[in-house]
Amino acid sequence: MQDEFLIQFCQAALKEVSLPDDWERLILVGKRGDGFASMSGYAFDRQGGAHATSPRGETIRAMKQLAQKMAEASPTGRPWVSCMLRIGRNGHFGADFEYSDIGRWAIGPGNMEQRIAEFAAMQV
Repeated sequence: MQDEFLIQFCQAALKEVSLPDDWERLILVGKRGDGFASMSGYAFDRQGGAHATSPRGETIRAMKQLAQKMAEASPTGRPWVSCMLRIGRNGHFGADFEYSDIGRWAIGPGNMEQRIAEFAAMQV
């Protein structure tokens, strides 16, 4: 059942973000906690260019649903606080989840260039 929610999460993100015509992969970082949730990241084109993007509404709801379902299925019931979603134009996707450090993959002014380089080197 969690896989179904992960697929819905990916589909929502692809519908809501702006992608360049020649996009190759999308990497999004989500953060969630009591009373807040956000998501942002980059779409990478065939030439390796990074295009900032940030889904809203449906994607954030799908992220919250996935977190809830995963916590319900966990023996500890502990929800994750951050996730990284990787989607390839070829249909492949992957996700990583962080349970302690909400800033693990955070994107900000002080690390933007570093994050872009890290994300550009990632495989889906």
